[in-house]
Order: sequence, then structure tokens, then C-alpha cells
Amino acid sequence: MNLSQEKEKNTSHSMQRMKFQIRQQYVPALANIYIFVAVLAIVGVLSFLLEKPTYSEYEKRELAEAPSFSLASFFQGSYAAQADAHYADTFPFRDFFVQLGSVIEEKRGFRFDDDVRLHEVPSTPEPMIPGDSQESSSSDSSSSQTVEDTATIEQNGSVFIYKGMGLSLFGGSNAMGKWYADTVNLYAQALEGVQVYDLIIPTHIEFALPEKYQSLSNPQKPNIDYIYSCLDPSILTVDAYSKLQEHSDEYLYFNTDHHWTGRGAYYAYQAFAETAGFEPVPYEDIQWKRIDNFLGTLYTQTQDSQLREKGDYVEYPVITTPHQSYMYLKDQPYTPYASTVFAEYATGVNSYSVFLHGDQPLTKIETDLKNGRKIMVIKESFGNAFAPFLINHYETVYVVDERYFQLGVIDYIRQEGINELVFVNNVFAANTSYRIQDINRIMYQTFVPPVVQPEESSSSQPEEPEQSSDSESKPPEDNQEDGGEEEEETEESSSSRDPYEEDE
Repeated sequence: MNLSQEKEKNTSHSMQRMKFQIRQQYVPALANIYIFVAVLAIVGVLSFLLEKPTYSEYEKRELAEAPSFSLASFFQGSYAAQADAHYADTFPFRDFFVQLGSVIEEKRGFRFDDDVRLHEVPSTPEPMIPGDSQESSSSDSSSSQTVEDTATIEQNGSVFIYKGMGLSLFGGSNAMGKWYADTVNLYAQALEGVQVYDLIIPTHIEFALPEKYQSLSNPQKPNIDYIYSCLDPSILTVDAYSKLQEHSDEYLYFNTDHHWTGRGAYYAYQAFAETAGFEPVPYEDIQWKRIDNFLGTLYTQTQDSQLREKGDYVEYPVITTPHQSYMYLKDQPYTPYASTVFAEYATGVNSYSVFLHGDQPLTKIETDLKNGRKIMVIKESFGNAFAPFLINHYETVYVVDERYFQLGVIDYIRQEGINELVFVNNVFAANTSYRIQDINRIMYQTFVPPVVQPEESSSSQPEEPEQSSDSESKPPEDNQEDGGEEEEETEESSSSRDPYEEDE
């Protein structure tokens, strides 16, 4: 064999080896493609053949409905968005994959023992405190931020899970509390003749965190006391803390959600009644309604099996004082829609929205009481459960959401002849820069109507309700944040989202 033949033979062998290697790589890759396409095809076919569920037992919520087709909704993009939401909620074997995802998600964080888990969420830095670049406090930095929701910036952050209870870790500071107090003081200075109150709500972790884990969260009582000490003497402070502490063995806070329950709000109402000088309705005289199967924001955030197993229910009171509620929607601050105080249709993850139909910019409630007392409640989502109790004692109750209100509060109070103003915020919100900025912003803001581009209305979207001659009508579908917080946004981040808020 000569040299040229040897070279040709070696080249042939090399080519054969290269082809073999390519074939080894190509065949598995091709098989993966075939398998992937086959799975997609099978799932696609099954999605048309299998019956579409309308409710998720695992998540305890209603699933998105199939949208109605129209050319307008198609070209506007709403049809595609609703169809996508419907398919995401109803694809084959969805519950199995959601459960699998929950199991994987639950592996995040630290599990100290069978009853305790710490679910950590990265925090978001807050804006600088005005005029306080160096001041710090014994309580340390402000709590971390997150998203609700609605939710809702006061709610996202680390969540401590103990015996089926989700507890958002608190990290508020005296510096942030001072900023909140200074902002509330501005209202008292501007509203001569209007009695201003401040009610700060402690959250679940303050009463439920085991002693051996106390170092994980800053105490809330010193922070609340410090804020109250910074308020103008003319502002009456409400000691809701003591009332809640006295009844801390009762169902005052949800296990799976960052909010308090209707019962927790009732005890804060008791404390407010003592401060405002009226007799509260006795608890035993109130009839309560109940919504079961509630899994809230903290379960959504952590997907923890203990929270899912324990679950929650929402109780809300029957208000016997004759009244009429009006809702003012976003970008319509001068248009009242006849509404109700409670959204009796609320279910599943939205059950907390039974209070005031969720977070609306303004809710005005007129009663048959002609006692001359008119009160405005400036609040985040915790205030939704509190405000309805005031119907029994005031001629008119104005409920303003500090995140969404679009008029100037000072001018509105003067215009309506309101003579009492109460700030109702959970302690996370009172230590969250975004909430404090909201309270400051709405003080003198001016409404600027949005520029609306003319477009064909969609038959698949809720139509704007027709107004009656007295400019009152039934409200369109409720605005949802919690949670809400937030909504929550969230309501602060989870720890500070409103953990609330979701919110938060």
C-alpha cells in the first residue's frame, strides 16, 4: 500500500468516525424534539376533549372563564389576554402541576423543626426619609418590601410559619415612625375644628411569635408608642393594641393572610369608641355572616402545606342601622355609584374583599342618624374591616384609600363639612415610605382627568353603567388589589407589603 492509499484510508476512517459522532448527537436531539412536540400535541388535544373545570379545590378559588369573542376585543387585545388566562387556569392536569409546584416552592427557606419554617423573600430598598439621612433608631431598619396587592407594598418580605400560621416579620424603625407622625401632624395643623384620631394596628406576629424566636422580628408596641408620642397633642390616639392583646387567644388574625379578621377589627372599634366618646354595639348583639375556604396572601406567597391545611374563614357583621353606600371609582371621583357595604359574592382568595368590595378610592356611606357627626377614615386595606362598624354612630362615613384617592383631602373635608378624621393603618404601613408618601400626597392633590383615546367598546368587557338622573348607579365590577394588600401592590412587601397588603 503506497502513501496516497494510506492517506485515503485514514481520511475515510476519520469521516466515518465524524459521521458516527454526529449521528450519536443528532439522534437523541431529534428524539427530544419528537417527544416534546408529541407531549404538546397530546396536551393540546386533551385541552379540547376534557371537561373544563370552573373551580380549583386545591387553591380554593374560581377559575378564569372562557371569554366571549368579538372583533373589538380581538383587536384591542383583551380577548387574547382573557383566553390566555382561561387556558392557564384550565389546562389538563393543572391541579397536579400546581401541587407539584407547591411542594418544590415549600423547599425554599429554612425549616427549623416540624412546626416552624422561615420563608425568605429578598427585600427592596425604600426611599430616603426626608431630612434624615443619618438618623437611626433602636428598632433598626425599616421592614423589607414586597408586592400585594393588591396588594400593596406593605406586605412582602420574610414570613415565619408556625403551627399553620403565617407571620410577616416586622422591621420598622423609629425614624420611619417619626416621618409617619409628622405627616399626620400636618393634617391636624391644616384642619382647625376637625378632630383627628390615629389608630395603628399591631399585626399577627406581635401576639403569636414564640418567645424563643422573638429576635427574628422587631417588637411593635415600642414602635407604636413612639409614633403616638410624636403626634400633636390635639390628635387623639387609639389604644387598639391593648384591646387586641386582651383577646389575643381569639380568632383576631388570619392564618394564611396578612390581614386581621372581622373580630379583630371589632375590638379596635371598641377602643376607638372609648376614644371618640360613644358606646360600641356589644359583640353579642351583632349577627355575623361567614365565608369559608379562604386561603390568603401569605399562602399564595409561601405555598406552605401547613397553611393550606389549616386554612381560614372570613366573618363580617350585619349592620342594622339603615344606610346607603356609594362607591367612587378610579378616574371618576365625582360620580357616585349606588353600592353596598359588603360584597356578599366574595369567595376564595378574594374573600377579604367582602369588606367594602375591596380597595376603592372612596366609599361614602349615608345613614339615617341625624347627629351631625361626619367622619373620614383614611386607611389601607386593614381599614376595610374596621370602617363598617362606624355606620352605627355617624351621620356620614367617608372611607378614603390613601393609595387610590384622587382628590385633595383637605378641600374635600371642608367641602363636605366633615368634623372627624381617623387614620387607620397597620404598623407595617406606618413604617413604609410608600404609604407615608401616599398620605402626604393626597393632602392637597388635584384631580387631572385621564386622556382617553376614542375606541370601540368591547362586548367582552364590563360596560360602563348608565347613570340615573341623580348621577347614582350600580357600580361596575369591583377594583381588586391585599389583596388587595394589596392588594399589594401589594400592601407593603410581605413583611412590609401591606405585609400588609397587601397591600400590602
